[in-house]
Amino acid sequence: MNKQSLFFTFLVAIVTLLIALNLISILAKKRNINTTNLSLNTSSVLWYLSILLPFFLMLKVSLEMIENSIEVLIYSATTENTFLAVMEKILIYVGLSFVFSAIVFLITEKLVIFSFGKRQDSIELGNNNYSYFIFKLSLSTLLVYCLLSVYEHFLRWFLPVVETPFYH
Repeated sequence: MNKQSLFFTFLVAIVTLLIALNLISILAKKRNINTTNLSLNTSSVLWYLSILLPFFLMLKVSLEMIENSIEVLIYSATTENTFLAVMEKILIYVGLSFVFSAIVFLITEKLVIFSFGKRQDSIELGNNNYSYFIFKLSLSTLLVYCLLSVYEHFLRWFLPVVETPFYH
């Protein structure tokens, strides 16, 4: 564990969290969900968790890969521009965590439509239908757990190559 890789990984986690929260607020505005009300009910907390928890599970794997990539790239003798290579890996891993989280969100929405029919989240939030959002939260979380090993193997494709020098 290098202090530089831990610092950059922590910085990436904070920036990614801020971006995710902004994207969730844009999604809430698009779906006519009132986020200005300061009194959060149970169903709105569960709605936020059904988006954030799968994202955090995928981000955990991405941050591990980012930390490993930073350590490999810092000590690599073949990398010419270390900062650019590190930024490239960070963008790839964080971007893939956003993409896979969006895919899980869309799959969850389709499975909920298949199970319960066409329901609007804003109406269900207004009715405080927390059992509906518990189902969505559990469905998205279990879907991520099922796909997490596939996601991790996919991220390993983008790990930097460690070249071992062989001397004769």
